[in-house]
Amino acid sequence: MLRPTCDFQPLEQFMTRDVTFHAVLQSLRLGLFDTLEKGPYTAEQIALMYGFLPEPTEALLDLLATHNLLARNGDGYKNAPLVSEYLVSGSTFFQGTAMELNNRFNQYIVSEFMPLLKGESQARGRTDDDWGNADTMRGTLQYAILGALQDTVAFIADLPGFQSFRAMADIGGNHGEYSMALLELNPNLRSTVWDLPGVVETAEEHIAERGFSDRVTVRPCDLRTERLPAGEYDLVLASHVLYGFMDDLPGFLGTIHAALKSGGWFVAQHMNPASDMPPKQKCSLEFVTRMVGYRTHFISRDQLESAMDAAGFQNFRTGAAGRNQCGLIVAGQRT
Repeated sequence: MLRPTCDFQPLEQFMTRDVTFHAVLQSLRLGLFDTLEKGPYTAEQIALMYGFLPEPTEALLDLLATHNLLARNGDGYKNAPLVSEYLVSGSTFFQGTAMELNNRFNQYIVSEFMPLLKGESQARGRTDDDWGNADTMRGTLQYAILGALQDTVAFIADLPGFQSFRAMADIGGNHGEYSMALLELNPNLRSTVWDLPGVVETAEEHIAERGFSDRVTVRPCDLRTERLPAGEYDLVLASHVLYGFMDDLPGFLGTIHAALKSGGWFVAQHMNPASDMPPKQKCSLEFVTRMVGYRTHFISRDQLESAMDAAGFQNFRTGAAGRNQCGLIVAGQRT
């Protein structure tokens, strides 16, 4: 009999990975991690609380423990620190809505796999429509507070003349949290969030809840066809936006340059191809980005600085943002 020469295990892991993620997601939806934050509880106790059978309940808890999401001892199961920080609904850094957003997007890729490969699905239009969804906005914000927002705000606050800034434009600002964080550091700064028309109402509601309606204005704008007011801003920020304009990045940055006052700064924050993000994760992110019709989700420092130089920017500054320094921050000044 012939015997195989390659180990099948890598492929076998693919076969169970989706079920494992679904187990985590369903546990999240059930509030299981909120319950286990008060643990430890035995499998029998959890089964009784939720009306489950003891045997599959134990198997679920063992699965989560094996993946280091739960701690297991003689008293039962309780959350591991990773879960306490990210999957308990009361945590500052709760990522539940972000995970639901990611799952919804991935399920769309799965359901439209062949049409997307053939260019028969209007994925970018669907993505545009989804940005105004309240859960999408909440999930996007949850992911941002893993470090990208904090690092980008600190970078901007360190720019020369930041305390003299009076007007900023937040391009594709969505939830407006980048603007509001900067306004907290500069009490004389006001911001205009420019985003797609479908985003405006939800963004205004979120900004009002945060108490910034008097200093943050949301305006509808599609910069694929429209322009910003000329010479208006001390600061223009674009976070995870420029990848949608890769067909003519210098041309688009020229419109940003025109919107700045003399001495004003443009700051871009995007995924960094040279970051320490694990290669498999980086490749997966690039795959889904290209599947929905964008050229790339990663823009290198050289690409950004070259395009910004062509648009007339000078005095470049760079930084990193987020986990594994996955975000590249590049600033340029209109002199």
